[in-house]
Amino acid sequence: MADPARPLRVAIIGDRGIPARYSGFSTLVEELAVGLVRDHGMDVTVYCRNQYYDARPPVWQGVRCRYLPAPGGKSFESIVHSNLAVFDAAFRRFDLVFVVDPGNGPFILPLRALGVPVVIHTDGLGWQRRKWNGLQRTYYKWSESVSARLATWLVTDSRAMQAYYDREYGAASTYIPYSGAVGDAPDDAALARYGVTSGDYYLVVARMEPENNVDHIIREYRASGVAKPLIVVGSVPYESAYARAVAAQHDGQVRCVGGVFDSADLNALYRHCAAYLHGHEVGGTNPSLLRAMHWGAPCVPIDVIFHRENVGPNNPYFSKASGDLAAILRDLDADPARRAALGRATQAHAAATFRWDAVIDGYAALFRRLIALKAAGRRPTAALIGETYRPDILAPAQVA
Repeated sequence: MADPARPLRVAIIGDRGIPARYSGFSTLVEELAVGLVRDHGMDVTVYCRNQYYDARPPVWQGVRCRYLPAPGGKSFESIVHSNLAVFDAAFRRFDLVFVVDPGNGPFILPLRALGVPVVIHTDGLGWQRRKWNGLQRTYYKWSESVSARLATWLVTDSRAMQAYYDREYGAASTYIPYSGAVGDAPDDAALARYGVTSGDYYLVVARMEPENNVDHIIREYRASGVAKPLIVVGSVPYESAYARAVAAQHDGQVRCVGGVFDSADLNALYRHCAAYLHGHEVGGTNPSLLRAMHWGAPCVPIDVIFHRENVGPNNPYFSKASGDLAAILRDLDADPARRAALGRATQAHAAATFRWDAVIDGYAALFRRLIALKAAGRRPTAALIGETYRPDILAPAQVA
Protein backbone atom coordinates (compact mmCIF):
# COMPACT_ATOMS: atom_id res chain seq x y z
CA MET A 1 0.00 0.00 0.00
CA ALA A 2 1.29 3.47 -0.86
CA ASP A 3 2.28 5.56 2.15
CA PRO A 4 0.23 8.80 2.01
CA ALA A 5 3.14 10.62 3.69
CA ARG A 6 5.52 10.06 0.74
CA PRO A 7 5.31 10.79 -2.99
CA LEU A 8 3.87 8.09 -5.21
CA ARG A 9 6.67 6.05 -6.76
CA VAL A 10 6.14 5.37 -10.47
CA ALA A 11 8.39 3.53 -12.94
CA ILE A 12 8.19 3.87 -16.73
CA ILE A 13 9.42 0.94 -18.83
CA GLY A 14 9.49 0.07 -22.51
CA ASP A 15 11.08 2.93 -24.45
CA ARG A 16 14.65 4.04 -25.10
CA GLY A 17 14.66 6.56 -22.28
CA ILE A 18 15.01 10.30 -21.60
CA PRO A 19 15.79 12.82 -22.90
CA ALA A 20 13.76 11.79 -25.94
CA ARG A 21 15.92 10.62 -28.84
CA TYR A 22 13.81 8.77 -31.36
CA SER A 23 10.09 8.09 -31.25
CA GLY A 24 6.76 9.54 -30.26
CA PHE A 25 6.81 7.20 -27.29
CA SER A 26 10.11 8.78 -26.20
CA THR A 27 8.50 12.22 -26.27
CA LEU A 28 5.54 10.94 -24.26
CA VAL A 29 7.84 9.34 -21.70
CA GLU A 30 9.86 12.55 -21.33
CA GLU A 31 6.90 14.91 -21.08
CA LEU A 32 5.01 12.59 -18.74
CA ALA A 33 7.89 11.78 -16.41
CA VAL A 34 9.00 15.39 -16.04
CA GLY A 35 5.40 16.58 -15.67
CA LEU A 36 4.50 14.02 -13.00
CA VAL A 37 7.50 15.17 -10.95
CA ARG A 38 7.06 18.90 -11.59
CA ASP A 39 3.27 19.24 -11.43
CA HIS A 40 2.22 16.35 -9.20
CA GLY A 41 5.16 15.75 -6.87
CA MET A 42 5.56 12.09 -7.84
CA ASP A 43 8.83 10.16 -7.60
CA VAL A 44 9.37 8.88 -11.15
CA THR A 45 12.01 6.49 -12.51
CA VAL A 46 12.53 5.96 -16.25
CA TYR A 47 14.37 2.86 -17.45
CA CYS A 48 16.81 3.84 -20.22
CA ARG A 49 18.75 1.75 -22.75
CA ASN A 50 22.51 2.07 -22.31
CA GLN A 51 23.49 2.37 -25.94
CA TYR A 52 21.44 5.52 -26.56
CA TYR A 53 23.14 7.55 -23.82
CA ASP A 54 26.86 8.27 -23.50
CA ALA A 55 26.32 10.57 -20.53
CA ARG A 56 24.17 8.79 -17.98
CA PRO A 57 23.11 11.18 -15.23
CA PRO A 58 21.22 9.46 -12.40
CA VAL A 59 18.65 12.28 -12.37
CA TRP A 60 17.41 14.33 -15.33
CA GLN A 61 15.02 17.25 -14.73
CA GLY A 62 13.95 15.68 -11.45
CA VAL A 63 13.36 12.22 -12.94
CA ARG A 64 15.44 9.24 -11.80
CA CYS A 65 17.11 7.37 -14.65
CA ARG A 66 18.19 3.74 -14.53
CA TYR A 67 20.38 2.53 -17.38
CA LEU A 68 20.33 -1.12 -18.41
CA PRO A 69 21.79 -2.95 -21.42
CA ALA A 70 19.60 -3.68 -24.44
CA PRO A 71 21.33 -6.12 -26.79
CA GLY A 72 19.55 -7.84 -29.65
CA GLY A 73 19.22 -5.30 -32.46
CA LYS A 74 15.93 -3.93 -33.76
CA SER A 75 14.01 -7.18 -33.21
CA PHE A 76 14.96 -7.93 -29.63
CA GLU A 77 16.44 -4.91 -27.87
CA SER A 78 13.06 -3.74 -26.56
CA ILE A 79 12.16 -7.22 -25.30
CA VAL A 80 15.53 -7.78 -23.59
CA HIS A 81 15.61 -4.35 -22.00
CA SER A 82 12.01 -4.53 -20.80
CA ASN A 83 12.62 -7.93 -19.23
CA LEU A 84 15.65 -6.61 -17.36
CA ALA A 85 13.74 -3.50 -16.31
CA VAL A 86 10.75 -5.48 -15.02
CA PHE A 87 13.08 -7.75 -13.03
CA ASP A 88 14.87 -4.72 -11.57
CA ALA A 89 11.61 -2.89 -10.82
CA ALA A 90 10.27 -5.89 -8.93
CA PHE A 91 12.83 -5.20 -6.19
CA ARG A 92 12.24 -1.46 -5.89
CA ARG A 93 8.80 -1.17 -4.29
CA PHE A 94 7.14 1.02 -6.90
CA ASP A 95 3.53 1.96 -6.30
CA LEU A 96 2.72 1.62 -10.01
CA VAL A 97 4.56 0.74 -13.23
CA PHE A 98 3.67 2.23 -16.61
CA VAL A 99 4.73 0.08 -19.59
CA VAL A 100 4.67 1.41 -23.15
CA ASP A 101 4.05 -0.97 -26.08
CA PRO A 102 1.97 -4.15 -25.65
CA GLY A 103 4.91 -6.10 -27.08
CA ASN A 104 6.32 -5.80 -23.57
CA GLY A 105 3.10 -6.97 -21.91
CA PRO A 106 3.94 -10.69 -21.61
CA PHE A 107 6.87 -9.89 -19.30
CA ILE A 108 5.03 -8.09 -16.50
CA LEU A 109 4.15 -11.24 -14.53
CA PRO A 110 6.76 -10.64 -11.77
CA LEU A 111 5.21 -7.24 -11.04
CA ARG A 112 1.66 -8.57 -11.09
CA ALA A 113 2.65 -11.47 -8.81
CA LEU A 114 3.86 -8.87 -6.31
CA GLY A 115 0.58 -6.98 -6.54
CA VAL A 116 2.06 -3.93 -8.29
CA PRO A 117 -0.49 -2.16 -10.51
CA VAL A 118 0.75 -2.17 -14.12
CA VAL A 119 -0.67 0.16 -16.77
CA ILE A 120 0.13 -0.72 -20.41
CA HIS A 121 -0.05 1.75 -23.29
CA THR A 122 -1.44 -0.14 -26.28
CA ASP A 123 0.24 1.94 -29.03
CA GLY A 124 -1.14 1.21 -32.52
CA LEU A 125 -1.65 -2.01 -34.45
CA GLY A 126 1.96 -3.14 -34.28
CA TRP A 127 1.21 -6.58 -35.73
CA GLN A 128 0.30 -4.91 -39.03
CA ARG A 129 3.78 -3.42 -39.52
CA ARG A 130 5.23 -4.68 -42.77
CA LYS A 131 8.80 -4.57 -41.44
CA TRP A 132 8.04 -7.62 -39.26
CA ASN A 133 8.13 -11.17 -40.55
CA GLY A 134 5.26 -13.62 -40.00
CA LEU A 135 6.53 -14.86 -36.65
CA GLN A 136 7.02 -11.33 -35.35
CA ARG A 137 3.54 -10.29 -36.47
CA THR A 138 2.06 -13.32 -34.74
CA TYR A 139 3.93 -12.40 -31.58
CA TYR A 140 2.70 -8.79 -31.59
CA LYS A 141 -0.91 -9.84 -32.13
CA TRP A 142 -0.60 -12.41 -29.32
CA SER A 143 1.02 -9.82 -27.04
CA GLU A 144 -2.04 -7.57 -27.47
CA SER A 145 -4.31 -10.24 -26.02
CA VAL A 146 -1.84 -11.04 -23.23
CA SER A 147 -1.54 -7.36 -22.31
CA ALA A 148 -5.31 -7.04 -22.26
CA ARG A 149 -5.49 -9.91 -19.74
CA LEU A 150 -2.44 -9.24 -17.57
CA ALA A 151 -2.45 -5.45 -17.24
CA THR A 152 -4.18 -3.81 -14.32
CA TRP A 153 -5.39 -1.22 -16.82
CA LEU A 154 -4.82 -0.10 -20.40
CA VAL A 155 -4.27 3.32 -21.96
CA THR A 156 -5.26 3.88 -25.59
CA ASP A 157 -4.20 6.98 -27.53
CA SER A 158 -7.27 7.17 -29.78
CA ARG A 159 -10.96 6.45 -29.47
CA ALA A 160 -10.67 4.02 -32.38
CA MET A 161 -8.00 2.02 -30.53
CA GLN A 162 -10.19 2.12 -27.41
CA ALA A 163 -13.04 0.60 -29.41
CA TYR A 164 -10.66 -1.98 -30.97
CA TYR A 165 -9.52 -3.32 -27.58
CA ASP A 166 -13.09 -3.46 -26.34
CA ARG A 167 -14.25 -5.28 -29.47
CA GLU A 168 -11.28 -7.67 -29.83
CA TYR A 169 -10.55 -8.50 -26.19
CA GLY A 170 -13.44 -7.15 -24.11
CA ALA A 171 -10.87 -4.92 -22.42
CA ALA A 172 -11.72 -1.47 -21.10
CA SER A 173 -9.15 1.30 -21.37
CA THR A 174 -8.61 4.99 -20.71
CA TYR A 175 -8.20 7.37 -23.63
CA ILE A 176 -5.23 9.73 -23.28
CA PRO A 177 -3.59 11.07 -26.47
CA TYR A 178 -0.46 13.23 -26.91
CA SER A 179 0.24 16.88 -27.67
CA GLY A 180 1.87 18.33 -30.74
CA ALA A 181 3.87 20.85 -28.71
CA VAL A 182 7.33 19.29 -28.94
CA GLY A 183 10.77 20.87 -28.67
CA ASP A 184 11.91 24.43 -29.24
CA ALA A 185 10.28 27.33 -31.06
CA PRO A 186 10.84 27.23 -34.83
CA ASP A 187 14.15 28.59 -36.09
CA ASP A 188 13.09 30.16 -39.36
CA ALA A 189 16.72 30.41 -40.45
CA ALA A 190 16.59 26.64 -40.91
CA LEU A 191 14.66 27.10 -44.16
CA ALA A 192 17.70 28.56 -45.89
CA ARG A 193 19.81 25.65 -44.69
CA TYR A 194 17.45 23.30 -46.52
CA GLY A 195 17.24 25.53 -49.59
CA VAL A 196 13.54 26.40 -49.31
CA THR A 197 11.36 29.39 -48.52
CA SER A 198 8.12 29.67 -46.57
CA GLY A 199 5.14 28.06 -48.30
CA ASP A 200 7.19 26.79 -51.23
CA TYR A 201 7.77 23.11 -50.38
CA TYR A 202 5.85 20.01 -49.35
CA LEU A 203 6.94 17.97 -46.35
CA VAL A 204 7.04 14.36 -45.18
CA VAL A 205 8.34 13.42 -41.73
CA ALA A 206 8.45 9.69 -40.98
CA ARG A 207 10.55 6.77 -39.97
CA MET A 208 11.59 5.02 -43.15
CA GLU A 209 9.36 2.00 -42.70
CA PRO A 210 6.95 0.50 -45.28
CA GLU A 211 3.74 1.16 -43.35
CA ASN A 212 4.48 4.91 -43.42
CA ASN A 213 4.13 4.86 -47.23
CA VAL A 214 6.88 7.37 -48.01
CA ASP A 215 7.56 5.57 -51.30
CA HIS A 216 3.90 5.95 -52.30
CA ILE A 217 3.91 9.65 -51.39
CA ILE A 218 7.02 10.24 -53.52
CA ARG A 219 5.47 8.47 -56.52
CA GLU A 220 2.26 10.48 -56.22
CA TYR A 221 4.18 13.72 -55.72
CA ARG A 222 6.14 13.09 -58.92
CA ALA A 223 2.95 12.22 -60.78
CA SER A 224 1.29 15.46 -59.64
CA GLY A 225 3.72 17.60 -61.60
CA VAL A 226 3.80 20.35 -58.96
CA ALA A 227 6.90 22.54 -59.04
CA LYS A 228 7.44 22.94 -55.30
CA PRO A 229 10.07 20.50 -53.97
CA LEU A 230 9.25 17.67 -51.57
CA ILE A 231 11.37 17.57 -48.40
CA VAL A 232 11.54 14.04 -46.96
CA VAL A 233 12.71 13.92 -43.33
CA GLY A 234 13.42 10.65 -41.56
CA SER A 235 15.67 7.67 -41.06
CA VAL A 236 15.90 4.38 -39.16
CA PRO A 237 18.69 3.40 -36.73
CA TYR A 238 19.41 0.11 -38.51
CA GLU A 239 20.13 -1.22 -41.99
CA SER A 240 17.00 -1.18 -44.13
CA ALA A 241 16.47 -1.93 -47.82
CA TYR A 242 13.32 0.20 -47.72
CA ALA A 243 15.21 3.21 -46.31
CA ARG A 244 17.90 2.82 -48.99
CA ALA A 245 15.24 2.68 -51.72
CA VAL A 246 13.65 5.91 -50.45
CA ALA A 247 17.04 7.63 -50.16
CA ALA A 248 17.75 6.68 -53.78
CA GLN A 249 14.86 8.97 -54.81
CA HIS A 250 16.88 12.02 -53.77
CA ASP A 251 17.28 14.59 -56.55
CA GLY A 252 16.52 18.27 -57.06
CA GLN A 253 12.77 17.82 -56.63
CA VAL A 254 12.65 15.11 -53.96
CA ARG A 255 15.12 16.00 -51.23
CA CYS A 256 15.77 13.18 -48.77
CA VAL A 257 17.52 14.96 -45.92
CA GLY A 258 17.65 12.13 -43.37
CA GLY A 259 16.79 12.66 -39.73
CA VAL A 260 16.42 16.23 -38.47
CA PHE A 261 17.13 16.03 -34.75
CA ASP A 262 17.26 19.74 -33.93
CA SER A 263 13.70 20.45 -32.78
CA ALA A 264 13.83 24.14 -33.73
CA ASP A 265 14.81 23.23 -37.30
CA LEU A 266 12.16 20.53 -37.58
CA ASN A 267 9.44 22.76 -36.15
CA ALA A 268 10.35 25.44 -38.70
CA LEU A 269 9.92 22.90 -41.51
CA TYR A 270 6.48 21.98 -40.15
CA ARG A 271 5.45 25.60 -39.70
CA HIS A 272 6.31 26.84 -43.17
CA CYS A 273 5.44 23.93 -45.48
CA ALA A 274 2.82 24.29 -48.20
CA ALA A 275 1.35 21.04 -46.85
CA TYR A 276 2.41 18.13 -44.67
CA LEU A 277 1.82 14.71 -46.27
CA HIS A 278 1.25 11.91 -43.75
CA GLY A 279 1.23 8.28 -44.83
CA HIS A 280 1.28 6.43 -41.48
CA GLU A 281 -1.43 3.78 -41.69
CA VAL A 282 -0.80 1.49 -38.69
CA GLY A 283 -3.04 2.56 -35.91
CA GLY A 284 -3.42 5.06 -33.17
CA THR A 285 -2.81 8.76 -32.74
CA ASN A 286 0.44 9.69 -34.47
CA PRO A 287 2.67 12.28 -32.74
CA SER A 288 4.21 13.64 -35.95
CA LEU A 289 0.74 14.43 -37.31
CA LEU A 290 -0.18 16.26 -34.11
CA ARG A 291 3.10 18.17 -34.31
CA ALA A 292 2.33 19.32 -37.85
CA MET A 293 -1.15 20.39 -36.72
CA HIS A 294 0.30 22.25 -33.73
CA TRP A 295 2.49 24.40 -36.01
CA GLY A 296 -0.33 25.15 -38.43
CA ALA A 297 0.69 22.96 -41.35
CA PRO A 298 -2.07 22.11 -43.83
CA CYS A 299 -2.24 18.33 -43.33
CA VAL A 300 -3.04 15.69 -45.95
CA PRO A 301 -3.12 12.31 -44.18
CA ILE A 302 -3.78 8.87 -45.56
CA ASP A 303 -7.43 7.94 -45.09
CA VAL A 304 -7.56 5.78 -41.96
CA ILE A 305 -9.98 6.11 -39.08
CA PHE A 306 -7.31 7.27 -36.63
CA HIS A 307 -6.40 10.33 -38.70
CA ARG A 308 -10.02 11.26 -39.38
CA GLU A 309 -10.60 11.10 -35.63
CA ASN A 310 -7.73 13.48 -34.90
CA VAL A 311 -7.83 15.92 -37.81
CA GLY A 312 -11.58 16.01 -38.36
CA PRO A 313 -14.01 15.47 -41.26
CA ASN A 314 -13.50 18.74 -43.17
CA ASN A 315 -10.05 17.93 -44.44
CA PRO A 316 -8.60 16.20 -47.53
CA TYR A 317 -7.44 12.59 -47.13
CA PHE A 318 -5.75 10.38 -49.69
CA SER A 319 -6.17 6.71 -50.47
CA LYS A 320 -3.52 4.40 -51.91
CA ALA A 321 -5.28 4.37 -55.27
CA SER A 322 -3.00 5.52 -58.05
CA GLY A 323 -3.45 9.20 -58.82
CA ASP A 324 -5.50 10.09 -55.73
CA LEU A 325 -2.84 11.99 -53.79
CA ALA A 326 -1.47 13.46 -57.02
CA ALA A 327 -4.88 15.03 -57.76
CA ILE A 328 -5.14 16.43 -54.22
CA LEU A 329 -1.67 17.96 -54.53
CA ARG A 330 -2.50 19.63 -57.85
CA ASP A 331 -5.69 21.11 -56.38
CA LEU A 332 -4.01 22.38 -53.22
CA ASP A 333 -0.99 23.70 -55.09
CA ALA A 334 -3.29 25.92 -57.15
CA ASP A 335 -5.24 27.19 -54.12
CA PRO A 336 -3.07 28.91 -51.48
CA ALA A 337 -6.14 30.33 -49.74
CA ARG A 338 -7.47 26.85 -49.11
CA ARG A 339 -4.08 25.71 -47.82
CA ALA A 340 -4.02 28.61 -45.39
CA ALA A 341 -7.54 27.85 -44.18
CA LEU A 342 -6.67 24.19 -43.63
CA GLY A 343 -3.60 25.18 -41.62
CA ARG A 344 -5.56 27.56 -39.40
CA ALA A 345 -8.23 24.93 -38.77
CA THR A 346 -5.79 22.16 -37.80
CA GLN A 347 -3.79 24.49 -35.56
CA ALA A 348 -6.89 25.68 -33.70
CA HIS A 349 -8.09 22.10 -33.27
CA ALA A 350 -4.71 20.94 -31.96
CA ALA A 351 -4.47 23.82 -29.48
CA ALA A 352 -7.90 23.04 -28.04
CA THR A 353 -7.75 19.25 -28.09
CA PHE A 354 -4.18 17.98 -27.66
CA ARG A 355 -2.41 19.54 -24.67
CA TRP A 356 0.49 18.27 -22.54
CA ASP A 357 -0.94 19.74 -19.34
CA ALA A 358 -4.13 17.75 -19.86
CA VAL A 359 -2.14 14.63 -20.83
CA ILE A 360 -0.02 14.82 -17.65
CA ASP A 361 -3.04 15.55 -15.46
CA GLY A 362 -4.92 12.68 -17.12
CA TYR A 363 -2.18 10.17 -16.34
CA ALA A 364 -1.75 11.50 -12.80
CA ALA A 365 -5.48 11.14 -12.16
CA LEU A 366 -5.51 7.62 -13.64
CA PHE A 367 -2.50 6.48 -11.61
CA ARG A 368 -3.91 7.87 -8.35
CA ARG A 369 -7.27 6.29 -9.04
CA LEU A 370 -5.74 2.86 -9.65
CA ILE A 371 -3.64 3.06 -6.50
CA ALA A 372 -6.69 4.14 -4.48
CA LEU A 373 -8.71 1.25 -5.86
CA LYS A 374 -5.95 -1.17 -4.93
CA ALA A 375 -5.88 0.21 -1.39
CA ALA A 376 -9.66 -0.22 -1.20
CA GLY A 377 -9.41 -3.80 -2.48
CA ARG A 378 -11.49 -2.98 -5.53
CA ARG A 379 -11.00 -4.13 -9.11
CA PRO A 380 -10.79 -1.26 -11.63
CA THR A 381 -13.68 -0.93 -14.05
CA ALA A 382 -14.57 1.65 -16.66
CA ALA A 383 -17.23 3.07 -14.35
CA LEU A 384 -14.78 3.47 -11.45
CA ILE A 385 -11.97 4.90 -13.58
CA GLY A 386 -14.10 7.20 -15.73
CA GLU A 387 -12.61 9.81 -18.07
CA THR A 388 -9.32 11.38 -17.02
CA TYR A 389 -8.25 13.28 -20.16
CA ARG A 390 -10.13 16.57 -20.12
CA PRO A 391 -8.49 19.37 -22.10
CA ASP A 392 -11.26 21.73 -20.95
CA ILE A 393 -11.34 20.93 -17.22
CA LEU A 394 -9.96 18.07 -15.19
CA ALA A 395 -11.97 17.23 -12.10
CA PRO A 396 -11.17 13.64 -11.03
CA ALA A 397 -13.97 11.78 -9.28
CA GLN A 398 -13.25 10.37 -5.84
CA VAL A 399 -13.01 6.61 -5.41
CA ALA A 400 -15.99 5.55 -3.34
